[in-house]
Amino acid sequence: METMGEAYHTVTNIMAVFAALYVLLEIVLNLNEIEDDTSNIILLEASQGKLFFIPFALGAIMGHLFLGAETAIFNFGDSAPVIILFVLSAIMVVIGFTVAFKKSKAFLSVLLVLGLLYGHFLWSMNFS
Repeated sequence: METMGEAYHTVTNIMAVFAALYVLLEIVLNLNEIEDDTSNIILLEASQGKLFFIPFALGAIMGHLFLGAETAIFNFGDSAPVIILFVLSAIMVVIGFTVAFKKSKAFLSVLLVLGLLYGHFLWSMNFS
């Protein structure tokens, strides 16, 4: 059975491999002859379409992983912030598929910042 330290290193190694594969994929996509096929272009087009939850979810993940408040403003527990993020994203998906509206880069940027704030204040890994 793995100890906590071994599990931590296993997860870290898996994440490092995925990160390296992603960078390699982006290099290949940038060097091929097909225009506008990199992940940032694909995510932007999907976000401007029906999947406008993507910037919010990415912002929340970034705030969760890379920022994070040390003191909980709202004490939701461990699983509630994940459930709330899922529900908010599901609501955005339903809106995206039922209501047609223009999603400007400014609108998507606001969603990214709101997600970042959500991940920082409500879903922090740093709560003591």
